[in-house]
Amino acid sequence: MSKKVLITGGNGGIAQAIKKLLESEGYIVLAASRTDMDVTNWDSIESIMKEYVPDILINNAGYVVPQSVKQMDLNNTKRHFDINVGGTFYCTGIALKYNPNLQIINIGSAAAVESHATWSEYCASKAAVVMATKCWAEDGLYAVAVSPGRTRTKMRKFLFPDEDQDTLLEPDDFAKVVMKAVHRDFESGSNILVRKQNVQQLLNE
Repeated sequence: MSKKVLITGGNGGIAQAIKKLLESEGYIVLAASRTDMDVTNWDSIESIMKEYVPDILINNAGYVVPQSVKQMDLNNTKRHFDINVGGTFYCTGIALKYNPNLQIINIGSAAAVESHATWSEYCASKAAVVMATKCWAEDGLYAVAVSPGRTRTKMRKFLFPDEDQDTLLEPDDFAKVVMKAVHRDFESGSNILVRKQNVQQLLNE
């Protein structure tokens, strides 16, 4: 019987690349967009998880709008933590109610381990996701964080319109590393940092 996978933030380039690979291997995939499931709304999450009951949850929904803490917009700060941290916890906790054997893959970010002056909310929220992954592994779950570096996405293009696109990680290559996590090739609790420079090495391991 084919396993069911739920990907949050399903409209993004990374989510779509993962979905394509999963489906090519016979998985049943629901890439839930923001209109399908609001990861900050418990009722919205509950209605999807109860109906779909995934075997594998890929927490991919994310939010980043850089700002200096010196000019903090409190609503923007709240949104970072509501989506990046809250959404990851809410989706995981609710999904586990319906499937205690849930496999969890959290899409982190290299920003979890690298400081960026005006990205403090994003860096801190993604660092929280990486630590949560480690804790969940110690709590007996199979949970892995897969953290991309600079990746060719619409979000990245909006933030850095003049960036050399040839220096960026391709979503399709990142998706191949995520598939290794789907296959449980990584130790539970791991945070796999994926960059253009090391992606082929990771795929060959």
